[in-house]
Amino acid sequence: MKLNWDNPFFNGLGKLVDCAWLSILWFLCCIPIVTIGASTTALYYTVHKSIRGNRGYTTRNFFSAFKDNFKPATLSWLAVLVVWLVLVADIMITRQVLMKGSNMGMFFYFFLIVMLFAIGWACYVFPYIARFSNTVKATLKNGILLELRHLPWSLLLIVILAAGAFLAWIIPIFMFFVPSVVSLLFDLILERIFRRYMSPEDLERELENDQIDKM
Repeated sequence: MKLNWDNPFFNGLGKLVDCAWLSILWFLCCIPIVTIGASTTALYYTVHKSIRGNRGYTTRNFFSAFKDNFKPATLSWLAVLVVWLVLVADIMITRQVLMKGSNMGMFFYFFLIVMLFAIGWACYVFPYIARFSNTVKATLKNGILLELRHLPWSLLLIVILAAGAFLAWIIPIFMFFVPSVVSLLFDLILERIFRRYMSPEDLERELENDQIDKM
């Protein structure tokens, strides 16, 4: 009896294995901390191209995107990290003030909200780098504009990210799938948004590239 490897079951199993392997690659490449931006960009790119688009090999696409986007992704990550650290410090300070009963402690809630926006901002920045070429300044700016213009979707991205982190925390084995699955859900949402800002020529060029990759 000859097994038919090209069927929904084996295709689904292959995708599951690819997701686990891709999550492992992401974790390993995040270890230096400074490379988190490049690793996250490569994760989104590979999910979009290999997992969802069935184009190319997972490992090759990941490291190709990691290398090609290393500089803009790393500089963007450092900018995001600085903002996060400042906000975390503000949250910790205002929390202590709030616990002392001072009215100034109300800023604690303000900084919590701003922190959520900063997290949502990052949800756009690295997928944007994976899909478009631009300066770091323009990328960071466009990330903010996209987040604000599509606020309901931005909130959903934050919820998905938080749910993924919570799931990995309570069931550690899911850490091998959460990064890829979260990125896949992001791709389903963000690609609809990104395509609104792509010219007909860009869309046609992307379709041609997709067909070439599948040959």
